[in-house]
Amino acid sequence: MQRTFVLLTFLALGFAPALAATPQTWSVDPVHSTAQFTARHFGIVPVIGTIPIVKASVQLNAGSQIPVSVEAQLDASQIDTHNDNRDHDLKSDHYFNVAVTPKITFASTKVEGTDPNSFTIAGNLTMHGQTHPVVLQARVVASGTSPRGRPIIAYAATATIDRTQWGMTYGPMIVGNSVDLSLNVEADGS
Repeated sequence: MQRTFVLLTFLALGFAPALAATPQTWSVDPVHSTAQFTARHFGIVPVIGTIPIVKASVQLNAGSQIPVSVEAQLDASQIDTHNDNRDHDLKSDHYFNVAVTPKITFASTKVEGTDPNSFTIAGNLTMHGQTHPVVLQARVVASGTSPRGRPIIAYAATATIDRTQWGMTYGPMIVGNSVDLSLNVEADGS
């Protein structure tokens, strides 16, 4: 009898926190989120473009604003640098080759940090048919409640990548290899 009581107590104490810590999935609102990149023309002049976020989500533990995981899908076929000729070139096999690989994905592998103003999200970025690790420097911008009564959290994240790692080696004199990424994301709770 005493063993049964001890076992039940262990199970209750051991598994209750695990059940309470089940992450909640928050959807990213693509209409109020942006994925932006900055590349340098001739290695000097910054050129800014956007790639639409098709869908994304963050998983949060109850009571925390720092994600435990992040997933995103972007559509490179809709790239926009405010210049049709440049956009056409970026969509070609010179760069993103959207006829073959239009989808860009990111899946986190580790989130580190306890400060909402500064944490990192490590993950795998797949684009141009290749996958390589990336570390995003992230922060919570703000949180609140939408007019419809849903909780929302705004995140910002940045990283710098070398485009040649993903096989985009065309035109090194035209476009610098170093590309800055900037994300502003609205995550909506239920």
